[in-house]
Order: sequence, then C-alpha cells, then structure tokens
Amino acid sequence: MDQIPFQEALAAFPSSRGRTLADLSNEAPVLVVFLRHGGCPFCREVLAQLQSLSAELTERGLQLAIVHMMEPQQASQLLARYQLQDVHSFSDPERKLYELFQVKRGRLSEVAGPAIWWSGFKTTILSGHLPGIPGKDVQQLGAALILDKGQIVASHFSQNSADQPDWDQLLACELPPH
Repeated sequence: MDQIPFQEALAAFPSSRGRTLADLSNEAPVLVVFLRHGGCPFCREVLAQLQSLSAELTERGLQLAIVHMMEPQQASQLLARYQLQDVHSFSDPERKLYELFQVKRGRLSEVAGPAIWWSGFKTTILSGHLPGIPGKDVQQLGAALILDKGQIVASHFSQNSADQPDWDQLLACELPPH
C-alpha cells in the first residue's frame, strides 16, 4: 500500500464527529472496526462485544472508530442500541475506506454458505443477535485493526461472515508511547 496516498486518504474521510482517522491515530491508537452491514447478526454480535470491551479499551488508551456502510441516522440508532453512540462512526456507503484498508468482499459461500450456518444459529438463536434488513453490500466482510500514527500495528481481516477477531490477541499488541 503506497504510504502517501494512504496517509492522504486517512485525512480525507471525517467521522460523524468531524474527526478523521489521521487525526485520531495521531492523538492515540485507534481500534478501527469495519462492520459488514447493519442487518448482519455477526455485526450485532461484534457491537455487543465492543460494548463489553469499552472499559478495557479506555484502560489501554485506545479510541474506538466504527466504519459502516449505513446511512448516518440508521448507524446512530444501531450504535445507540449498544451504547456506542459516542464513538467515531464513519459512514462509507461507497466502501472507499473498506477498499483503502483492503477489507475483502466474500464469495457467497463465505457469507452464507453451509460453513456459516452453525455460527449463524449460535449467534441468532442462542445469543439473540437477530438479523435486521440486509444492507448495501451483503458480500462485504469485516475487519478490526489498530491504527497508530497512521500505521496499522495489528489487524484481523475476516475470512467469512462469521469470522470474529480474537479481541484478547488483537488488543495485546505492543503500542509505542504517544
């Protein structure tokens, strides 16, 4: 990834609170979470996990930013359901940030195939993360990464729609002092 265009692109997309990923990552490390689509039960599970991790993120000095493909009002409602309405939220319906960070789109078998069914059952039926209306791009996969001073220092790129980050492993990365 060419660093100059990457750095320029980080400064080009403002969040719902008017800050860019460049601004945020120059202040303190940022956990950037790319959601699939707002109706995805696995995304709702990730939001619940982020809600439960909020104290740990603060303790580790990490800011949270969520990139999604929803319209801002729809995203605000969904994030509020998980008490995440105060995080930096990036509405990216054209998937420009997804492409910048090379978050892949899945094949049908990776988003809804038989390998996903058991995870989907556990997430929706056993954990209660019911699906909503499918969003802009149901083939978009998710990702989570830590961005520090404009550099990716740790990452997890989902291999299918049910593939969730190992939060302990991701958050255990060594961060340089700010």
